[in-house]
Amino acid sequence: MDEAIIQAYRATDYQVHAAKPFTLRIGEFCAACDALMDAYKVATAAYLTAWNPFSQPLTDLENARAQEVLGAKLAAESIVVLSGEGVGRIGHWPPEPSLFALGISRDKAVSLAQKYQQNAFVWIERGKVAELVLCA
Repeated sequence: MDEAIIQAYRATDYQVHAAKPFTLRIGEFCAACDALMDAYKVATAAYLTAWNPFSQPLTDLENARAQEVLGAKLAAESIVVLSGEGVGRIGHWPPEPSLFALGISRDKAVSLAQKYQQNAFVWIERGKVAELVLCA
């Protein structure tokens, strides 16, 4: 995977549209995220998207359809999901709609990221910093 893409992922603000919105950053601890996980009584979460497989831009319609299917898959497994948006701090990537999946297992997050052809996703464990997990 291209190092520039990895750096772009690391330089992204992963916004979560919770009742009290917060932003995740790779390598940083987020107290608001821990509070949300406490409220839902979960210890893990993943920040996932189906947009732009392998970081190759698709049309908004294609991306929205894939995201809808991912959201439905998570809902079918009774995984609580909040909407989000990945906003790059460098480069020229437009904001990317995302899903914040509470209580998901790491294995399930990896499987879904790979199924939707994502290079990476953000993994969160209560009390720890946000981690970029490379899949490709």
